[in-house]
Amino acid sequence: MTTGDELRNARRSHGKTIEQISRVTKISPPILRAIESDDHARLPGWVFTRGFLQSYASEVGLDPRATVTKFLAQNAPAPRPTFESSGARTAPAIDVVPEPEPIELEPSTDIGQMIAVAVIVVATVTYFGLHNRRSASAPPPAVAAAAPAHHDAAAVPVATSGAAAPQPVASESAELRLELVATTGECWISATVDDQPPLQRLMNAGERKTLTARDAVTLRVGDPGAFQLMLNGAPARPLGQPARPITIRITPQNARDYLAR
Repeated sequence: MTTGDELRNARRSHGKTIEQISRVTKISPPILRAIESDDHARLPGWVFTRGFLQSYASEVGLDPRATVTKFLAQNAPAPRPTFESSGARTAPAIDVVPEPEPIELEPSTDIGQMIAVAVIVVATVTYFGLHNRRSASAPPPAVAAAAPAHHDAAAVPVATSGAAAPQPVASESAELRLELVATTGECWISATVDDQPPLQRLMNAGERKTLTARDAVTLRVGDPGAFQLMLNGAPARPLGQPARPITIRITPQNARDYLAR
């Protein structure tokens, strides 16, 4: 018998309904039904689930500690993604978009390869050395752009061509500012900002939470139908179907893909 079966049987033996348990424990009915049916995909993070199990067990006359222990024995949390010795990342269990791996060059003990690499390095250094000398000997832009006296003013703009340095692309350096809003009801979220320890909380209707990230945000939402995301001050598109948890990863490079069209 699973933990969900025990809790459901205990509730029925006390003559209580899901709604009655919800009013006393402040746990939403969908979460209580997910616990009873062992639907772990609809449960929030372990910090919240443990508290829910303890409150539920206490209300129906079961030992809260024994209930949590049995739940852990039956449903051990999945290990977090790790890096293997080969440098490959273990595929995550949820729909988080994996980041591309850096290319690593292993040291070679082959003498022929070492000589070839040395020749390439010397040739590269020689090329850039000659290129820098030619650049240093070239006249500055202002001198090269000087126009003969008989040219009219129309030729002057050539002197400023290329003078302005290229500007960096905004999306490559801009920070991410996310505003999380629980709209129509309770919604649990889990957010990992720049690979820091995840933030997990249960948001009530109307509650807002603002996050700022430099590199990426991995966001898991328990009920996309009761949730609204604001991204850099603009509303984002719906993230998924109501009551179906979803996980996304937002970076400065793909932020525009999540904006409402």
